[in-house]
This record gives sequence, C-alpha cells and structure tokens, in this order.
Amino acid sequence: MKIVVVGGGTAGWISALILAEANVDNKKFDITVVDSSKIPIIGAGEGSTGVLTDLIDKRLNKLGVSEADFLNNTEATLKLGIRFKDWMGTDTEYLSPIEPSPSYLNFVDYSFYYALTQNKVHLASAGGYAMENEYSTYQTNKRVTSGAHSYHFDAHKVAEYFKSVALKNGIVHIDAELDELHRNEDGSLNSISLKDSDNKIEGDLWIDCTGFARKLINPMGGGWTSYSKWLPTNNAIPYIQKYDSIDNVKLETLAWAMPNGWMWQIPTQTRYGCGYVYSDMFTNYDNALSELTKITGRDIEPLRNIKFDSGRVDKFWVHNVIAVGLASSFLEPLQATSIHSTITQMNLLRAQFLRNSITSVCTDSNRKKYNQHIGKMVDDFKDLIQMQYMTNREDTPFWKYCKYELPKTDFVEYILDVCKYRTVGVGDFDSYFGAATWGVWSWTLAGLGLLSNENAIEGLNMYNAYDTSKKMYDTNIKLGKRNTLTYLKSKDFMKALIDKKIK
Repeated sequence: MKIVVVGGGTAGWISALILAEANVDNKKFDITVVDSSKIPIIGAGEGSTGVLTDLIDKRLNKLGVSEADFLNNTEATLKLGIRFKDWMGTDTEYLSPIEPSPSYLNFVDYSFYYALTQNKVHLASAGGYAMENEYSTYQTNKRVTSGAHSYHFDAHKVAEYFKSVALKNGIVHIDAELDELHRNEDGSLNSISLKDSDNKIEGDLWIDCTGFARKLINPMGGGWTSYSKWLPTNNAIPYIQKYDSIDNVKLETLAWAMPNGWMWQIPTQTRYGCGYVYSDMFTNYDNALSELTKITGRDIEPLRNIKFDSGRVDKFWVHNVIAVGLASSFLEPLQATSIHSTITQMNLLRAQFLRNSITSVCTDSNRKKYNQHIGKMVDDFKDLIQMQYMTNREDTPFWKYCKYELPKTDFVEYILDVCKYRTVGVGDFDSYFGAATWGVWSWTLAGLGLLSNENAIEGLNMYNAYDTSKKMYDTNIKLGKRNTLTYLKSKDFMKALIDKKIK
C-alpha cells in the first residue's frame, strides 16, 4: 500500500516517521512525503506535551532516534511545565507541571489536595519541585527521571531533524508544490499533480499536513466547525528574543497574561521563541505591539501577524484522506495541543486502523470511529483552553468579556459548578487515548483559585485520606530534596546542552 503525506513541517515528518516505525519489523508500506521548501513553517518557538517524549523514547528509537540526539540536533531544551504569570492579576503566578501528582488516578487525588491546603499545590508533583527550585531532570550528562519533562524547540530545526531520520529509513521525499487533485469515480483521491511538472503522484492513503491551507481535506468535504464563539483570541504575533545570559533561563514555558490575551515565551538553546496571542475584538496589531513593548520592556521585532479561526474539521477522515496537525484543527498555542493532537492522531491510526490493504483500512466503520474519537479529543481540548480564561481579572475590556460575556461550554459550566461543592477528580473526566484528563486540568483549576481548601479537607476526610495525604506530601518534599542533590540546575543543564555534552 502506498501512503502519501502531503506537507512537511513538524506534523508531516512526525506522521511519516510513525508510519515508518510500522515498517521496522515487517515492511508493509511505501511512504512518500511531498512538500515544498518554498512554503515556510509557522512558529517562532514551540512546546510539546509528554506524548512527544514517549514517541522519542519508545517508538522512534527503532529508527535511530534518541533523546540526546534529538536535543543536540534541534537546539531543543527540556520543558518541565508552564508558569502562568498574571492570569489572576498583576504579580500573581502558578505552576502547571508536565507530571501529575502520584495519586491523580484516585477518586480523591489526596496528594494534590493536601498540597492545595498548604498553598503549594505544584509540590504534589516531582516536576513541580524541580520547577520551583530550577532543576533539570538530568544528572551530569545523563537523564535520571522518566516522564517528568517534555521539550521546547525550534519548529524549523525539528522538522529538518525528523526529515533526516525519515530519509535514512526509506521514506521518499519530493520537493514540489501541489497543483491539482485527481479523484476516482467513488470520490476517493487517486493522484495529485505538481506545479511546474508533468508528473503525477499516485497513492492509496493520503495524509493532509498542509496546515491552514488544508489542500486535501477541504476539497474532499472535510468541512469546518469554528470555536470562535468559545475561545476569545484570533491573532498571534510571533517574534524572537535573544538571551542576555543563559544563567536565568528556566526549563519551562512562560504564559504571561496581557491586556488583550497572553504572551508565550519558550526557551531554546540559543534564544526565546515568543508571541502574543490576542483578540482583534479588543485591540489591533499596532496596539498589541505597543502593549508588548511596554509590559515586557523589550524592543519587539515581529516576524508576522497570524490571523486564525480556532476550530476543527467536521470530518478528519474522508474517503482515503486523513487531515493531521494544523490541517485538522487549531485552537491556539496554549497547552501545546497541536503537536499532541498530531501524535495522537497518527498513533491511533497506526495502532487501531492501519492494515496491509487499503480496502481493510478505508472502511465506513473505521472512518466513523476515528472521526468520533479525534473529534471528541479536540472538542475536549476546547474546554480545557476555555477554562484558562475563567479568571477573576476584569481590569480590561478583554478580561471583562471573558469573565462576564464569553459563552461557556457545557463542560466548563459543569466543572465550575462542581468546584463550588466538592473535590474535582478523575471521575469527572472522560478517559480515552489522547485525552486531557484530571492530571492536566488539576493545575489550572487550582491556579485559578477554583478549588477551595474547605472542599479539599472535606474530601480527604470522607475517604479517611488526610493522614495518608500529609505523609505523601512530606515524602514528596523529602524525595525532591534528596533526589535533586545530584541533579543539574537548569543553568548548568543549559550549558551542558550548548557544549554538546548531553549523551
């Protein structure tokens, strides 16, 4: 079976590598990537979730990828979590570690809720201790913890790195722009023609990674559901900020609330990738730049302004075309859902639906189940992102709108109501492959002040877990102090990275 990925970038080359990994033990698929070097990759700096760590550790190692190789070839750094600054007002902040609390799968997350009563909720996570005290997850030049970090990176360099790995593993690359689609009588995609060429590329299964252009899925009838009613931002201004010194670079994403949205700051080995995500209902491009300059105290040189409509396709899989990455959905950069979705989509396709023959792959039942699964995942991410804006801020028209006028999704309404009366936990969230569950939501709900100490104590007492939770919290602190005695501080890890000493 011939599979053609149209579009490169991070999504395209990750898709190709996940498909290539299926060929390691028993070669089944002929994989081609068609992309154009003339089309730029979006992004000044990008972060990821733990699914990328798992992909590199457990899957792509079969193709010759290792974490050290990835870090050394992409100018990537570690991501221990997100620091949310000023979301509850000036001079406020909270931490959202990558790693959840060790008891997050219990009906009452006793480690988390005891930490909440101590006003240090992030210390329920080993990653939270490392964030607070500016440690890495490495000892000298070797990693010593598993699952406690993800990555920050330059999307251009990651795409080039994954491309180099793909070419070493038998994937064919064609540098050309798509010109025209040619369909079979049943509506499925037969082939594509390329600009400035008489050649046609034929394929059995097609992966659309053409980003916002959606050059395959749109003509196939993928449709579009907008989230603009639910999510308040619709523009982004990416830019680069050079380091003054690596000594103060933290291994975390900074999400800094602004008058009309928020700013991201992502550290790579050589500079910050930054951007302002804002709403043009309340400001314009020029004013947004002025806000950035005034609040950050920096001279901003924007790369461009990106206008976006948050939402997703109605159907991710139509006939023999599957939309992945930005071609399938986009919310906004908060919580790094884009790469997470790409990896989840391709892992689900690879594990559950991919077979040797196209007739056993492209069935109505497969398409229906895939569309339901991924559609729910992205819809649930919409809820997670909207919850981020449920703050007490009302110092600007934008934040007043978010507090009083932004229509709430049904699930956000549900969680807000539950928070008034009892502890929230794993039982309040649907659990399925790729979902953002309580382990992710917990930090946001705590950081926004939506979880009360009274409900936490009541919940712990109802399950006779108060004493156990105190012991676990104390143990977490002791272990954090003991373990990090041998861990590299973030500044020392950054220096080791730059000096290519990570192995």
